Amino acid sequence: MSAPPFDVTVYGATGFTGKLISQYLATHPEAPKLVLAGRNPEKLQATLNQLHGLSKERLETITLVQATVDNKQSLAHLARTSKVLINAAGPYTLHGGFDIAQAVTEAGNAYLDLTGETSLYARMVEKLHPIAKQNKAIIVPSAGFDSLPFDLATFLAVEEVKKVAGVESAVSKVLVGYRLRASVSGGTVYSGLVACEEDPTSLRNDRPYWFSPVKGTQVRAGTMPRFMPQFGKYGTEIMLSAHNTRIVNRTWGLLEESHVPIRYGPNFQYEEGLVSSSYIFALFMTVFLHVFAFIFEHCTFVVRLMGKLIPPGSGPSIEEQLKGYVELRALAFGQDGKTKGLSTFYTKGDPGYLKTAAFISEAGLSIALNPELLSPLAQQGGVLTPAILGTEILRDRLAKFAGVSIHATDVTHAENIPKVFARG
Repeated sequence: MSAPPFDVTVYGATGFTGKLISQYLATHPEAPKLVLAGRNPEKLQATLNQLHGLSKERLETITLVQATVDNKQSLAHLARTSKVLINAAGPYTLHGGFDIAQAVTEAGNAYLDLTGETSLYARMVEKLHPIAKQNKAIIVPSAGFDSLPFDLATFLAVEEVKKVAGVESAVSKVLVGYRLRASVSGGTVYSGLVACEEDPTSLRNDRPYWFSPVKGTQVRAGTMPRFMPQFGKYGTEIMLSAHNTRIVNRTWGLLEESHVPIRYGPNFQYEEGLVSSSYIFALFMTVFLHVFAFIFEHCTFVVRLMGKLIPPGSGPSIEEQLKGYVELRALAFGQDGKTKGLSTFYTKGDPGYLKTAAFISEAGLSIALNPELLSPLAQQGGVLTPAILGTEILRDRLAKFAGVSIHATDVTHAENIPKVFARG
């Protein structure tokens, strides 16, 4: 079978996040062979015309393709003709996310999306993973802010423990703390509504092994604020914590199932928290977010009202996005009770939009341009996670092209962990 003629297709290129991804890939120094795809040819042309910072020659290399979920032939063609398809058309449950992933799976190519819709992810795992392995298709949902930084940082922190305690050593827990400045778009609100209507319990931080092929020992994490030694402050769960936990535990389960030396260990636990200025504020945020989650689950009319106030397709201005940032620190504790490894992930720019475009684009380009550098598990295919895709190639590409600062070190003997890394 001949290689697909294009490197990356952006499906849903005319949406808010789709435009950010298209801009990122169109101006990428490696100039990937790019397709912008969607339902409306006029909107596709408008999106192409709005791309800035490109030469006339580069613009002429970008191909526009009309494709819809309703037209299976157009979908199959789209899936066959690109090494990687990035799906930016959410909410994915409503806009055929499963059908698009299935088409790519059957074509034996690669699919990435930004879904936080837990039920949809679980369906992909159940229905598509065996076929993807058979066809060596690489399917990586949730390759944006949820959940690439969390999954990648966890793996790198575990790796640091193993460098000190030995490759066969085990990790008891990874605690991820983070602080950020981010915005909310209409699409995010609408996706949350759709996810809750599909499964009202999906935002609860339970069923930590929903996506994992192996069941571990973790139970529902405590909901009270927890101390984050890597920041010296308290943190609390937020609504994306449940999804992140399931993604990280899928990574754990895939590694456990494969019996590779880098696996985390049978008693591995994952916890995370958004860092607050004080315990009192962390407690307030905990209560507030539980009330907010209750509203999402039980009072959909309120969420629908929010959706009207922030309609799909709307989002923060580029000026507001440039003010954003995320600083994430993953602290891994060795099973020996002594060894500790710390990884950090820092970048400027709104993590949910401007930088999410970079995260998913670099993940896609890892597959399209550097397939030989993917992990052995990734090369076997399946419904995978960002960390399974390949931590070294992701780390290198994010640092080189996306302005992400990633570090990892042994902090076993550190007396003041918050001062281990100083941001430049």
